[in-house]
Amino acid sequence: MSVEIKFIGQEEPFTYEDGEGNEYRYQVEGSGALAVFEKTVGKTVPRDALPIAVYGPAAWFSVTGTALGASDRGPGRLAGF
Repeated sequence: MSVEIKFIGQEEPFTYEDGEGNEYRYQVEGSGALAVFEKTVGKTVPRDALPIAVYGPAAWFSVTGTALGASDRGPGRLAGF
């Protein structure tokens, strides 16, 4: 799945997608910043993964695609193991 971002002042949206089958997820932070994460095929996004891109709230107007969800993060670690 791709993530498509419409930037303020731009006519055409920018799309995160590749020909290798990787998926992209987005997350809107409490500050209004938009973070984009890459999800490798068949894997999850590690909980400590850094986004591949972050856009400030004044840079973007809208986003479409799949938001980063709990199922993308995989199971959490158990204490003591």
